[in-house]
Amino acid sequence: MSESPGPGPADVAARWIGVRRHQVVLAVLGVAGVGDGLLRSRSLGEVVLAAALAAGALPIGTETLGGAVGTAVAFGLRRRWTRLTVARVADRVVVEGRATLGLNAYVLAHRGRLDLNGQDHRVAAQLAAFVEAAASADRRDTSLSVHVCRTGARATTVLVTPAGAGAPPGWDRDDDALYAVASARRPTSWWLERWWYVRSDDEVACVLRVGDLRGSSRDALLGGLQGLGEDVTLSIQATAVGGSERARRVAERAVHRQRSDHATSAAAGFRSTARTQLVEARAQRREAEVAAGRALLRLRVYVTLRASSCTALRDARETALRRARDAGIRLERGGGRQGPWLADQVAGTRVREATHWITSADLDSLRVPSHDAGSGLEGRALGVVAGGAAFALDPFDLYRTGLVSNPNVIVAGAIGVGKSTVVKMMVDRALARGRRAVVIDPKGEYGALAARYGSRSVALGRDGWCDPFLEAADASALARAMIASAQGQPLSDEQHFAFDEAWASLGPRRPARVLRALAERLRGALDDAASPARSLALTLRRFVEGDLAGLFDGDGDPVTLDGDLVVLDLSAQWAGDAMAVAALSAVAAAQRVAAGAGAGYVVLDEAWALLADPHALAWLRGSWKLARSRGVSHVLVLHRWGDVGSVGDEGSAQRERARGLLRECETAWLMRQPPDEANDVAAALALSAGERRVLSELGRGEALVRFGAHRSVVRVTPDDADRRIIDTDVAMRA
Repeated sequence: MSESPGPGPADVAARWIGVRRHQVVLAVLGVAGVGDGLLRSRSLGEVVLAAALAAGALPIGTETLGGAVGTAVAFGLRRRWTRLTVARVADRVVVEGRATLGLNAYVLAHRGRLDLNGQDHRVAAQLAAFVEAAASADRRDTSLSVHVCRTGARATTVLVTPAGAGAPPGWDRDDDALYAVASARRPTSWWLERWWYVRSDDEVACVLRVGDLRGSSRDALLGGLQGLGEDVTLSIQATAVGGSERARRVAERAVHRQRSDHATSAAAGFRSTARTQLVEARAQRREAEVAAGRALLRLRVYVTLRASSCTALRDARETALRRARDAGIRLERGGGRQGPWLADQVAGTRVREATHWITSADLDSLRVPSHDAGSGLEGRALGVVAGGAAFALDPFDLYRTGLVSNPNVIVAGAIGVGKSTVVKMMVDRALARGRRAVVIDPKGEYGALAARYGSRSVALGRDGWCDPFLEAADASALARAMIASAQGQPLSDEQHFAFDEAWASLGPRRPARVLRALAERLRGALDDAASPARSLALTLRRFVEGDLAGLFDGDGDPVTLDGDLVVLDLSAQWAGDAMAVAALSAVAAAQRVAAGAGAGYVVLDEAWALLADPHALAWLRGSWKLARSRGVSHVLVLHRWGDVGSVGDEGSAQRERARGLLRECETAWLMRQPPDEANDVAAALALSAGERRVLSELGRGEALVRFGAHRSVVRVTPDDADRRIIDTDVAMRA
């Protein structure tokens, strides 16, 4: 048998020889009555009545003809109006429907998608422990329910327990959530019951019941119900059998009944079917788990669809039935039982309506669909998560709320998947909130964004030179990193000595042109071939008179980097030998500018230029750790993950430093990668199996967003204002 012995088809109803008990009774009585009417009494009325009894055993869909007749009779005799009252009394909420119960509601506090980092398993384990403690503490049956209430783009997970029962960790008390669970917009709601739906003065609703929980053992069996609609409530009702001894006897009787049924079937000449064996295996597994201390539960699962009209409700129902069928889940339509099912979701006490026996161990495979709760942050949205909820994200807000320990961000993805769109939208929203941003632009793509804020791109070497040492606390370390990067190797001991002496001679008040001053102090070494400082002097000369002249030294004053947005255009140095040095100095200058407003962004496009340079990387790692104190969020944009994989040799310290730097970015926008690089991304950032699967399925404009311990799958949705600054395909359409 390939099917897992976990929850599957409905197994609460007792069976004889593999058939439901009432079917056997009806068939036996019917056959006996027909025989008696034909052979003994010769009564046509008795034959007709007996034939009707036998016909009642015929299966019709998920039930029998007799059951359908009984449902129709009950529907005809039942009151058409159902009253549902939700009222707050002291420290509890009293719900009155088909029964009166005192309840408390708790909302699951979570962000992102729980299934991408294994948090859904943790929630299920905590809920299982809670149920086991409640079942063992009292010999009475204990009922609780979990509801996923989706209204439009918003979804909430609610736990409803008896008053005073408490809740597991991670659930916040919110009794007002019971109104959403009960589909009640006022304290007392009246519902008019029809055959396949119920109606209030505000809306119509249809209640479906899950009758078959077959599904993959690797994923949540109810996960397929996440996308059933925009106005739907999934309710999981569980009633724990009170007392460990009583639960053990119930589980043992189930195994005994299955074995007796198997023996009777064999004696009657029926062979054992795969389904019969699976049902017996499930019963045996439950018996073993209950003996080990697990709680025994009776389960029923409802799906409530709501709409403004019957036509819309009918369309929603057919869509839900189709999607559930595709997910391997059978939904029962519930014709003639809409009123009782609606009331039983909240105040239901009819245990005989249960469809499954499970144990608390099954709560993991039946864990509630982990809808994407997004970041939970306010602000102008960058996109939407699955289900349509808006997704806003700001690294400083994440840090302030304790979701991350540093504000640094990485944006990675193949060419043309939307990385620049995300970055420009992120910067635009930050500027609108009064923050500053400096963009190191090696390809000249941020001109439109600069123009929106009355700024312009500054090209180093063309529009002036940059002084990265101005007010820099780590100016000495920065100068060493720039020299080492320019000469392509670390400073030797002799160079270190010569540099330290020259730097000390500058005094506490450094001159405006630091590199020129250092070059002047070491100029005498240029004519002395034996001087250990000659190589250092030659490198410094490149910054003043050589190929790097005009970038960090020149005539007049350095360029003024002011304004809320500064774009440093490095397109002239892109892919050249000076790229790493120019980017390094630009980042140093940008940090000072961005931090001037208390919180600012430093965006480094084509970040591989710094990661591939070991000297720039070493300086950047030191600066990285000061991001919080400086109030700077570094945003690294990577276009090809292979550039990171080519940093240093395999297993080298440089490659590990580069990967470590990226792992320290607690906020990451991971977009679609080429197949040959997706595995490198997963390995470098230690992605879980769920994250790897999602990353491989992303489309253009979609991103797997990691913020601290949370994960979301976001579809970037620029508005009209965004489109005017994000278009990077103008040249392709010219």
